[in-house]
Amino acid sequence: MIQKIVIIISTFFFLLSIQVKSQNADCDNLLELTDTIYVAKNVTGFGNKKEFSGNDLENKLGFEEEANSIWYLIKMPANGKFTFEIIAQNKQDDWDFLLYEYKSMFCKRIDSNKIKPIRSNLSRSAVTGLSLTSTQEYSAAGLNDNFSKFVNVQEGDEFVLVVNNPKKANATHQLVLHLPQKEKITKPEEVIIESKPDLNRKKFTLEIKNKLTKEKIPANVSINGLRNDAIELSNLTIYETEVTKQNYEVNVIAYAKDFMLSSFDYKLSKTKGSDREIIYLEPIEEGKKVNLKNIQFYGERADFLPTAEGSLNSLLKFLEQNSTIKIEIEGHVNGPEKPNTSAFKKLSFARALAVKDYLVENGIDSNRIQYIGYGNSQMLFPYPMKEEEHSANRRVEVKIISK
Repeated sequence: MIQKIVIIISTFFFLLSIQVKSQNADCDNLLELTDTIYVAKNVTGFGNKKEFSGNDLENKLGFEEEANSIWYLIKMPANGKFTFEIIAQNKQDDWDFLLYEYKSMFCKRIDSNKIKPIRSNLSRSAVTGLSLTSTQEYSAAGLNDNFSKFVNVQEGDEFVLVVNNPKKANATHQLVLHLPQKEKITKPEEVIIESKPDLNRKKFTLEIKNKLTKEKIPANVSINGLRNDAIELSNLTIYETEVTKQNYEVNVIAYAKDFMLSSFDYKLSKTKGSDREIIYLEPIEEGKKVNLKNIQFYGERADFLPTAEGSLNSLLKFLEQNSTIKIEIEGHVNGPEKPNTSAFKKLSFARALAVKDYLVENGIDSNRIQYIGYGNSQMLFPYPMKEEEHSANRRVEVKIISK
C-alpha cells in the first residue's frame, strides 16, 4: 500500500514537472514565438528555480514573487513601434509582465540581478501590455494604469517577455503581438475585395476624391466599425468589402499629402445590396478644423481610452506626411447646464495637452503644436438628450494654424 502511494505521488510530481517545463517557466527555457497570437494554457509554477523573489511590493522592476510564469522570446521583423496585449481568459485573473532586451549571457544577468527591464506592468488587471497611448515605462503593483509605453525597435532586436500570475495557478492568457512591418512601395490601390462575392451579403464601397477636381486621389484610410480592429489602408483610392452583419456604424478617417485630415461617420442600411460612400478631401487651409471624436478619455481624467489609439495614430501620420503645417489642439468637455468652471477648463487643457504629449513623444516637433482648453463653453449639444450627444461633447478638435 505504501509503495502504491509512493508511485502515485512520484507520478504526480513527474507529470507536474513535465507541465511546468513545457510552459517555459525558466529563463533557460525560453519560448520563441513565431506567430503574433499565442494562447498560454494552464500556466502553473515557476519552473526549476525562482528568478524573482523577495522584492518589495513597491518595486516596479521585478515581481514580488515569481509564482506562475512563462518566458517568451520575441524577435522584431522590422523597424518601428512594438506593442502587445496580454488578455486573461478569466476576468478575475491578474497578469503582470517584465520586458527585457535580450543580451549575451542573459540568464546569468537575470540570476545576478545585473539587467533591468525596459518596461514593466505589475498593476492589478486581467488585461495589460504596451500601447501607443501610454506615456509611462513602468507601473507598480495595485490599481494603476494597466498599459505601459510602446518600445521603439530595430529589425533584428530580440526581447524577453516574462509573464506572471502572482495569485492563481492553472490560469490561461492570450498574448497578442503588434510587430512593426517593413514598408512596401506600392501603386495606388484601385479596388480591394476582402471576400468572395455573395449576393446575400451587403457590399460596402468607399471612394476617395479631391473635393475641388472630383478626381480620385490616393490616401491613407482608417476604418473603425467593420471589424473588431481598425482597418488600416495606405495609398488607397477605392476600397470594397462585403459586410456580413447589419446596422454597422462606421467611422472613417482619411488623409493625404497636402489634404486635410478628415473624419466621417456612416450608418450602413439594413437592406441588402450596396452602400457606396465618397469621401471628398479638401486641400489644407489655415483655419480649417477636424473633429476627432474617437479621441475619448476616461471620465474626469486626461487618460485616453483604448479606442483613441486609431485616431491618435492617424493624426500622427497626417503630421508626418505634411511636415510643414502647424496645428492647435482644442480640448472640450461635457457639462450641460453648468457654468464653465475652472475645473472644466483645467480638464479640457489637460486633455489637449495629452494629445500634444502623444505627438511629441512620437517624434513631432513641439513647436508645431499649440493647445488650448475651452471647458464646456463650445459644446456641440448644449442640452444633450442621448448618450451619443453627451459623448460628442467630450471631444478634441484639430485646427490648422499655419501651412
